[in-house]
Amino acid sequence: MAYLSRSKRVEQIIAGATKFFSEQGLSGQTRELSASLGIAQPLLYRYFPSKQALIDRIFTEAFENRWDDSWRDLMLNSAIPVEQRYKQFYIEFNNSILTREWVRLFMYAELGSYGYGKKVLDKLRKEIFLPLSTVLRKHYGYPSAQEKPVTREEIELLLELHGVILYNSIRRHVYDLKTAIRIDRIVDNVVFYLDGAYPRLLGTIFPKHKPSPPRLRAGDKR
Repeated sequence: MAYLSRSKRVEQIIAGATKFFSEQGLSGQTRELSASLGIAQPLLYRYFPSKQALIDRIFTEAFENRWDDSWRDLMLNSAIPVEQRYKQFYIEFNNSILTREWVRLFMYAELGSYGYGKKVLDKLRKEIFLPLSTVLRKHYGYPSAQEKPVTREEIELLLELHGVILYNSIRRHVYDLKTAIRIDRIVDNVVFYLDGAYPRLLGTIFPKHKPSPPRLRAGDKR
């Protein structure tokens, strides 16, 4: 077995374990993992004292280290049209995070009650959906979040549309169903749904408010 520095060995274990658990599930045994990596099980435990410690590190690498902190700033960047911000975020989110390994790992994690998925949703709510809600309030001409805090219904609507993007990845990476539709076209469709549903929802939240909102559809002139 070739000598590897500690950092390289840790990198090798994380990469191999990510692939192993994404295919075998998180109930996969470390004995089998070690064999797939070509190392002895005691060596695995020299770097990671427990299976849980290894899984925690995998999820740190698979999500937290791939999350781009600039995405929140993107949501609030008024120099870019709203639909372009939305599209850019989801195309980057899809390419960075919704990989085969990530999607399968998080499915297994939720089935095993690990709780990683809830952390992801919390980050999406705080970093993306709340800022986006404030932007959409302004875009459609409704009272700001300072006048009335963003409601649960607004966040839920954004979560529902997030599900469209996520389910596309689940079909490909969990069900192994191929799709000919590119991610940018899927996001275009989601923008269309958002443009119809969001101002309608705001109308129910502010029934006495009568704005004349612009539309979000891609290609519209500002």
